Amino acid sequence: MSKKLIIAGGVIVAVLAALPLVGNMSVSKVMQERIAMLEKNGISVEESDNGSSYLETKRHYTFMLEDPTAFKAYVDSLSEAQVPAYLSAMLDDVVMSADVSYSNLLIDSDIMIDLYPTAFTPAADARMQSEDANLHTQMLEMLSNREFMYHMNYDVAGESFDGYIKDIDRTIHFQDGRNAKVLFTSAMFEGEGTLVEPKDVTLKVKKADVDFSMPDDGKMVLSLSDFSSNSMFAAKNSFNLNYDAKQLHFYFKDQQSSMEIDAEDMKTLSDSKIVDGKMSTAINATMGSFKMHDQNGSLALEDFSFVMDAEDIDEAAYEAFQKASEQAGNSSQYTMLAAIGVVSKGFTVHVDELSVKKLSIKDAPMMSGFNHKVNITVKPDEQLVQKMQMSPMMLIQDINIDAKLQFSSELYSYVKAQNANLAMADSLAKQEGDNVIFDITLKEGQLLVNGQTLGQ
Repeated sequence: MSKKLIIAGGVIVAVLAALPLVGNMSVSKVMQERIAMLEKNGISVEESDNGSSYLETKRHYTFMLEDPTAFKAYVDSLSEAQVPAYLSAMLDDVVMSADVSYSNLLIDSDIMIDLYPTAFTPAADARMQSEDANLHTQMLEMLSNREFMYHMNYDVAGESFDGYIKDIDRTIHFQDGRNAKVLFTSAMFEGEGTLVEPKDVTLKVKKADVDFSMPDDGKMVLSLSDFSSNSMFAAKNSFNLNYDAKQLHFYFKDQQSSMEIDAEDMKTLSDSKIVDGKMSTAINATMGSFKMHDQNGSLALEDFSFVMDAEDIDEAAYEAFQKASEQAGNSSQYTMLAAIGVVSKGFTVHVDELSVKKLSIKDAPMMSGFNHKVNITVKPDEQLVQKMQMSPMMLIQDINIDAKLQFSSELYSYVKAQNANLAMADSLAKQEGDNVIFDITLKEGQLLVNGQTLGQ
């Protein structure tokens, strides 16, 4: 009996002693698969030991963009919204590093990761130094202090993760005299899927502030409080993006003008899909209150709502438009032609609700607002570019509109009193209870308002 116990005890000890090795191999396999995927797609990976022990593996990795074309192709294979910020950073001339640690015990499948930029590529470094030497020096200090860092806990077995983004509280000085106070606190995230291709990500940020002070007493402030977002990706061509923020504050002032904006209780839900080369998207946005003041007056809104969906947008044409905007800017002729290219493929837009419950303009008291519904259909027209070059008005022939604009009587009266030219609208207006209605249709170039023809 004692011999059997000794043998059994020896087996148990041997198994326990081997657990760190087996566990190491299990998690290491996952790590190597991820590294191989990055290397296959244009990322050079350098790996070194970072103080490993018998019970724990610690590795340091440095990621360099070696083949921009291959990596761009990989990023493009994902949904644009699905690409994590630390992957996008590699396209922005940043060298990323990671400190990875995990237990060598088989029973523990957690990986702890600190991910942070450590340097700029030589080209980016030279460019930044030539543009603003002061900013360059401060950015190098921030990189050295690992001030831009993600900490993640990744469960390999469950393919889930959580973590936080390191707080930032720093004042940056530019060589032209501007200063920027940056505050970013209590950013937590969690999700499912791999760290490279997440399926579901939730982010919560307590505070994000940027306060610019400029020469000649100029100032710009942007503040966001209690922000959260949730992103879900069923596939590259299907994803939901939801945003929620408690408060937004914006302030701008220079020698000629000033503006202040405050908004509360903002929510946006969106759902996008691409099927057979056609894009569709649905948006539901609400805002509890909005206030704006500038040198010309003020505007206040309560209970804003916007519900819209768009369908049959040509994916290839839209991507060409995006590329033109990125490369040439929104005002370029190339971008305008690309925009006409999107329109020429046809699409539909349904605005089920565009409403404000209450509003105040300038010094007027709060009054009831408006509620609009609009349906727009743009017919495909392969000759549209040529037609637009002859006469932009030819686009009207391809557009059908069916809209119902509803204004409260007090808002309609106020707006009309502010602009005498709107008095002619009375001949077209239709009164329904406490509201003024304009039923508008545009079909084959003919415009009708409440059944009355305005022109051909």
